[in-house]
Amino acid sequence: MLIRTRFAPSPTGYLHVGGLRTALYNYIYARQHKGVFILRIEDTDQSRLVKNATEKLIQSIKKFDLDFDEGPNLNENYGPYKQSERLSIYRKYYLELIKNKSAYVCIVNKDNLTPEFDPIIALNLIEKEQFVVKLKIPKDRIMSTYDQIRGKVDFDLNLIEDPIIIKSDGYPTYHFANVIDDYLMKITHVIRGEEWLPSLPKHILLYEYFGWKLPKFVHLPLLLNNDKSKLSKRQGDVNVDDFLDKGYIKEAIINFIALLGWHPSNDNELFSMNSLLKNFSINKIQKSGAIFDRKKLDWMNSTYIKKLDVNDFISLSKDFYYHLDYSFTNKTKLINIFKFIQNRISRLDEIPSLLYPFYNDLVIKDEDLLSVMNKDTSKKVLKYWIEILSKNDNFDENFISDLIKNTGIKFNIKGKEIFHPIRIALWGKSDGPDLFTLIKILGLDETLKRFLKFI
Repeated sequence: MLIRTRFAPSPTGYLHVGGLRTALYNYIYARQHKGVFILRIEDTDQSRLVKNATEKLIQSIKKFDLDFDEGPNLNENYGPYKQSERLSIYRKYYLELIKNKSAYVCIVNKDNLTPEFDPIIALNLIEKEQFVVKLKIPKDRIMSTYDQIRGKVDFDLNLIEDPIIIKSDGYPTYHFANVIDDYLMKITHVIRGEEWLPSLPKHILLYEYFGWKLPKFVHLPLLLNNDKSKLSKRQGDVNVDDFLDKGYIKEAIINFIALLGWHPSNDNELFSMNSLLKNFSINKIQKSGAIFDRKKLDWMNSTYIKKLDVNDFISLSKDFYYHLDYSFTNKTKLINIFKFIQNRISRLDEIPSLLYPFYNDLVIKDEDLLSVMNKDTSKKVLKYWIEILSKNDNFDENFISDLIKNTGIKFNIKGKEIFHPIRIALWGKSDGPDLFTLIKILGLDETLKRFLKFI
């Protein structure tokens, strides 16, 4: 059997991180089994459509290299792949349900719905009147089905009202369209969010009414905030493009998203796409909700940044710093700066603040810092360093370490009395990089110039 999975977003906005996880799991499962990954646009809710959202969704998916095999304008073997272009297909199937008395028509009279159960009358009325179609839910039945994550699941059909499957605007609801499309597009595995689990009996009934074989169902656990509430825009970023814009690397995002509900066999947490394809298993997906831990995402992103070749890091980061009015012509300086930055950031949007002290004259306005620099001891330290460094332009890390010790002995001081004035003069803050790194990157001339400024 050829495995066929699908990602079916609604073009009502951006790509949510939950949507990205759904797309990722569908993509991985299809690729693992040499199957087909499909993109379908579920745009039947016309009232919520956002202009250009379809194009933006496709762009967002492609940014993460989740290439689909079939979709809008691509290998439309079972197309169209936009539901709004499939209305004639849906009509054929809802008419069949009405004829078989598995669904019935309700005529819209002002704000009321008047059901008509006679198929002949109903089929005549729908040619003249505004109507909706409802699916018949049989009563006094416990429906048992199987979910690949939760195992056997039971539903009491007495608790489910007859749902609308065709709306008064002629468009199908999700419950109807997704079943018709999944069957006609030969979807073998429906991998989607847990929020659709309560609707599953409606979908299964449609398969039964048409006499179709069920696909395998996989309902993924909810994504949660740290307080266990459902992840939503109100509580922070959920738009995947926002994460990219803030400087999260796409490989780190994919790695992080993959672990939201899936646990590998060992304690490893770092996975490339290739290793995900080798190790991912639906059987290892948990039932309970997955916490979207931004601190962990930051840690993971920083790990990916540290592993980059420095030249790749510089190239990857260009959008975050190249607009700055700095001279980047000194390539050696640039490489040294980015080696320094590489070990100190979690996101690429933190780069400009770390570049600033290396390319700008420092202006100290903080009263506490100014009071440190106005101390006699601080001025003596800076004068001493000017004297020593001016005579030794070929210095290394050991030389600077010895200079720090000798400064303490000469002036009978230690700790912050040495470090703070030097670091403030070079970096603009009392805390920051080690002194050798600062001097190496700035160069001797710039270092002496900054010292002299405070004397």
